[in-house]
Amino acid sequence: MGRLILANRRIPKGEWVLVTGANGYIASHIVDVLLCEGYKIRGTLRSHEEAPWLEPYFTDKYGVGNFEIAIVTDLTDATGFERAAANMSGIIHSASILPSTSDVEAVVPSVTAGTRNALNAAAKHPSVKSFVLTSSSSAAYMSVFVKKDVIVDEPYSKNTPPSDLPLKIYAASKTLGERALWEWTEQEKPTFTVNAVLPSFNIGKPLTAEVTTGSVHPVRAIVRGADPWFEVIRPHSFVNVRDNAYLHVAALLDPTIRSQRIFASAGKYNWNDIISIFRKLRPDNRLIPDPPQNEPRDLTNVDAVSKRAETLLKSSFDVAGWTGLGQSLAESLEDFE
Repeated sequence: MGRLILANRRIPKGEWVLVTGANGYIASHIVDVLLCEGYKIRGTLRSHEEAPWLEPYFTDKYGVGNFEIAIVTDLTDATGFERAAANMSGIIHSASILPSTSDVEAVVPSVTAGTRNALNAAAKHPSVKSFVLTSSSSAAYMSVFVKKDVIVDEPYSKNTPPSDLPLKIYAASKTLGERALWEWTEQEKPTFTVNAVLPSFNIGKPLTAEVTTGSVHPVRAIVRGADPWFEVIRPHSFVNVRDNAYLHVAALLDPTIRSQRIFASAGKYNWNDIISIFRKLRPDNRLIPDPPQNEPRDLTNVDAVSKRAETLLKSSFDVAGWTGLGQSLAESLEDFE
């Protein structure tokens, strides 16, 4: 694990940080990094039954009194957010709604409300010094396969295939959720700093076997012979989930980072790349499907923003830079058969 090397920190070690959706693929890594660096964490869940493993796991690993649960029943639970934010020095709002529906009204308003509720809760507690939103690269661009530097700004259209709708609606929710962040910040001018991390497709080992949501599922499904994700998740950029967590922590703690969009994007991939690497990692596995034929690559140019994020990554943690696709995929298969 990379260790934090910041000479100055916006929030001193030992203070409390709120991480929403703490049982998620990304958020659980964020919690783990912060606990390892000496912070105390309050993590939100929708109910104790949602992740009964969470508190025992972190208590066993980091000791009693360093991790606790707060219940926020859903993203519209303003009172729950306000209670959870009490006495916190920092907030990382990572909770969202994963793409599983074609009903835009079931997703977008709640995600936008969640951003505002988390910000309003932060504003009611003077102890809060820093706020970070987990956004998404899809809040800035969608993959482009024909012409470089084209940005798709419609979340979906009437001609969008049904299989594409959940991810297009997810992109819309992240776009409007992040827009709410910057509009609120411009209006309210909070005393705390505000930043957003925009991760690409996350790859890497889940923190525990209990974490099965998020992008870890479609990647692991490939080695068991599943291929329906080929048409749903198109070629894009990727990031190792641990690198993504490091950038969230850097955005929270680095006093030089404020009002920034940090693009967690290590490089490009398509399914041909993933299957080629999986076949090298698991040469005896006959279930791995053939990749799509004539598969395109994402031509969107994100080199400049990727380089800036990598510079922040290396200045904040003792890591050499982005974790590559091969290592990230190998990690995603650790302890998985």
